[in-house]
Amino acid sequence: MIDYYFRSHRTSSDSNLKYRNPKYLSILNHLRFYLPEIFPKLNKVLFVDDDIVVQKDLAALWFLDLKGNVNGAVETCGESFHRFDRYLNFSNPLISKTFDPHACGWAYGMNIFDLDQWRRQNITQVYHKWQKLVSDKLN
Repeated sequence: MIDYYFRSHRTSSDSNLKYRNPKYLSILNHLRFYLPEIFPKLNKVLFVDDDIVVQKDLAALWFLDLKGNVNGAVETCGESFHRFDRYLNFSNPLISKTFDPHACGWAYGMNIFDLDQWRRQNITQVYHKWQKLVSDKLN
């Protein structure tokens, strides 16, 4: 994985990309993909990074209708950095046919997760599938 993140040979490689920062390689960054297993009795979780400053009551987020979506998050399309073409390797045909390079990412700093919907859509297994695809490609 280190070779993939730090020595990418893509023609459009940008050494300043956020995902190349070692702090994002921590195994703890993957912990969020196991929230339904960590909290099996909860139906929602508000996930807040440690650098977030809360200045008012967040209770309204608990009642937010996610309309069947697993994740409610702050959209960050205002910055070109958060578009998928800055995160994903679109030279891989699987990536290029699955994702829109101009689609927006989101800020991981604060997310409301519908764990019931997460379980219904089996998101952790989807995550495992993508991890395996990356691992197979690197090996």
